[in-house]
Amino acid sequence: MIEKIFNFFLPFLYFSPILRHNYTCRRDLLLPLYNSKNVKDCSIMGEGCKTIIYMVQPETTFSGGLSDRLRGITSIYAECKRQGLPFRIVFEPLHLQDYLVPNQYDWQLETDDICWDIEKVYPCTLLTYHHNLRNCFQRFAQRMILRYYLKKNYKQIHIYSNMAIADKEFSTLFKELFRPSDRLQNQIDYHLSQLGGAKKYISLTFRFRQLLGDFKEGGDVLPESEREAYILRCIKGIEELHSKYPRERLLITSDSKMFLDRLSYLDYVYIIPGNVVHMGFTFDASQDVYMKSFVDYFMLSNAKKVFQITDKLLFRSGFPKRAAMLNDAKYVEISL
Repeated sequence: MIEKIFNFFLPFLYFSPILRHNYTCRRDLLLPLYNSKNVKDCSIMGEGCKTIIYMVQPETTFSGGLSDRLRGITSIYAECKRQGLPFRIVFEPLHLQDYLVPNQYDWQLETDDICWDIEKVYPCTLLTYHHNLRNCFQRFAQRMILRYYLKKNYKQIHIYSNMAIADKEFSTLFKELFRPSDRLQNQIDYHLSQLGGAKKYISLTFRFRQLLGDFKEGGDVLPESEREAYILRCIKGIEELHSKYPRERLLITSDSKMFLDRLSYLDYVYIIPGNVVHMGFTFDASQDVYMKSFVDYFMLSNAKKVFQITDKLLFRSGFPKRAAMLNDAKYVEISL
């Protein structure tokens, strides 16, 4: 009997951190931010038409990196699609249309059509707290809270989110919303040609964060005296994977350029040149730097198998796994 009561109330425990963050973030960040904007008449998309906007602003670092944002976008779009509500995307400070353009659904919004008047717009957050995105209680809480937000009587609902409630449909939803911009597609085509085409190579991702001291993000930093031995250990992991797939070209992606530069002597390894940044921590990078994240993402999605190496120091990134979901590539984690 006690177990049944516990199981009944357990899902509701997942509501608390999501709603608490929304309350404090609205009070301390979003409402002051919106009040600081130049408010003008919000004659938005026709009288009486509520619009749902996935929002990212430079101040909202909790939106996460590219993978987090994409899962939030597709989750909210899925619910808007179910309810027949207009859905738009504001993705700042970078201009999303430089990298992804509308495909089957036009999600674009002119800057002048964004309402900052808190009498007419409801800004809110809806975040993920449990690391297991398949946790059914978390998904239930996120879905119910999203539907609660969408019922609010405002001209626009601005949602800052990295929620994940539509992963089974991720590929379909993503392709309804997006296709690569011409510039991005040209880069994808070039790198595919170097690797023999889509599904002609495997990939391996290392997510160091700031472990090696050359990337701006959270997490531990290895003492300099320990870095070389750790790099060599990671290279050994690459060599072991190659020994299992000796005929395959191996695309390697990482957030550490220093590590990638160390791999130039491995003739079976392919590296996409350029610097990479975490979108949640860097707001002033060039278009070329941001482009690297999108190129990496699509190149991972076109691999026949997507591997990620993990251990107690390496961060388990959602980036390669979500890329694999895009084109139904097999995703495998390897312990170092």
